[in-house]
Amino acid sequence: MFIIPVFLWIFSFLPQVASHGYVHTVLINGQNYPGWNPFSDPYAISAPKVVRKIRDDGFVAATDADLPCNHLGDEGTVAVADVDAGTQVTFKWNYWPSDHQGPVSTYMASCNGDCAAFPASGAKWFKLDAGGYDPATRQWAADKLRANDNSWVSTIPAELAAGQYLIRNEIVALHSQTPQFYPSCSQLNVRGNGTGKPSGNDLVSIPGLYSNVVWPNIYSDFGTFPIPGPQPVTFSAGGNSQLTIPTTSPRPSSTAGTHVPHTSTATPVSGSQPSAQCLLASRRIIRRSKDNLR
Repeated sequence: MFIIPVFLWIFSFLPQVASHGYVHTVLINGQNYPGWNPFSDPYAISAPKVVRKIRDDGFVAATDADLPCNHLGDEGTVAVADVDAGTQVTFKWNYWPSDHQGPVSTYMASCNGDCAAFPASGAKWFKLDAGGYDPATRQWAADKLRANDNSWVSTIPAELAAGQYLIRNEIVALHSQTPQFYPSCSQLNVRGNGTGKPSGNDLVSIPGLYSNVVWPNIYSDFGTFPIPGPQPVTFSAGGNSQLTIPTTSPRPSSTAGTHVPHTSTATPVSGSQPSAQCLLASRRIIRRSKDNLR
């Protein structure tokens, strides 16, 4: 009966260089909501979380049916977080490896009512923001996320109609032979007086979003890289603009637990646990780097 806890304790001391990452906290309306920790939450009894489950910290393939919200993330949770239209949401990743370069994006999708009963596989997504590659600095959006305390900041459109939505933050890692996708979905209840709804041209399906993307070899001088997907959604002439990533992370306030429509309970933010899935990828990187030097 003590095998699993002992295993998890030993696992926590493995070096983080062997791990990927996942969203361990989401800052919404000044409150920290703990993410789903795939290494401890399956073995614990805790309050429902606004962040949907993930199986582990591994990646999802481009054509996988679980690409919308990661493995185990298709089903909803009974918790949602209230957020005011026009305010920021910060996704705090527990860790992100320096060799996992690639774009970062945030999308939203209406739950058409209650997110608890809404499967991510049926969602139609609209883009809030995205960051790609800057040829002037030779930096990817993943570099900027890591420099910003492993955080990505997105803004809920001020004109967005009230209701329940999924919000999806994703990093795409391009260090391997095929792209690796790391999505995380949280459930929001948007409050406000807006009436904006995305048009048909704003909406995309996932999988499908990346079907025609030509991914670059990040170990070569590939020049520029067009950010996949539609433009960020706009509801007026003064609507959303392209993403600006802050140079400092926002100051978190009190930690709050999950919000089960209009009640809340305090829940501690779980710590991170690494995996060892990147060791083979790291070896491929070393071999590829040597080949490029020849």
